[in-house]
Amino acid sequence: MTILCIGRATFDLGYACPFYPQEDGKLSATHFWAGAGGSALNGAVTARALGSDVKLLALLGAGSFADAVRAELEQYDVPFDDYAASDAQVLPVSSIIVVPDAATRTIIDQQPSADLGRDVPDASCLDGVRVLYCDGFLPEIAVPLARAARQRGIPVVLDGGSWKPWTADLIPHVDHAVVSERFHPPEQGGADILEAVHALGPSVAAITRGAGPISWSSAGQGGDITAPQVEAVDTLGAGDIFHGAYCHYLARGVGIDDALSHAAEVAAQSCRHYGTRAWIEARAAD
Repeated sequence: MTILCIGRATFDLGYACPFYPQEDGKLSATHFWAGAGGSALNGAVTARALGSDVKLLALLGAGSFADAVRAELEQYDVPFDDYAASDAQVLPVSSIIVVPDAATRTIIDQQPSADLGRDVPDASCLDGVRVLYCDGFLPEIAVPLARAARQRGIPVVLDGGSWKPWTADLIPHVDHAVVSERFHPPEQGGADILEAVHALGPSVAAITRGAGPISWSSAGQGGDITAPQVEAVDTLGAGDIFHGAYCHYLARGVGIDDALSHAAEVAAQSCRHYGTRAWIEARAAD
């Protein structure tokens, strides 16, 4: 196994609309899609589509939506371990409204209880792993495995979309923190995000800004990477795809700046399609 992914799985219902619907109104979507989502799951599917061996640790549980997620993971050849109780309804279901002309996306979801139904895996699950990817969810699993991975010299990558209550427990064991501009550590003070991230432990820090430049630093090196400009119709999951691609290139021994650049190219191409999977079919057809 090359990349072990830990974190969030969801089921997404996506609607592309000409404008955001008004309250108590009705609006027909121009495009609709439905399927598995979640940052760790999307990252795992991305890395697998690019050619890495992967495994996903997540909560799926019971119900028709969870069954649909399992079927999609099988379709994209992503093995997984489900740490939910077999009868627990734990999978978040999200409704997403995308307005392409305004470049906005609005997400509505519910947050079921995320209690584990199985014991936390031991460090043996890291055998053969070259990169450990955490999206910031499932801290009961992510924190001990990140600690063990670092002890083994396995790079730990954090997808830091936002600061969460348990991030402070995870980030000291992270080597590569690739965060969004919304990621603000509580003790940041006047420091910029890169400085604040380094102060918490990661030796590599990078900030993504959507279609804007990616800033990064490591061991006195760093700079800005210009994100590819494409005609985007849907940015849903682009950050997840970016992180999955970054882990793929990192596992292949690509340098930090090139891994970030290649990941940005993959994420940009995904934005040219609706949903989070059409880019894979388009890539295979090229």
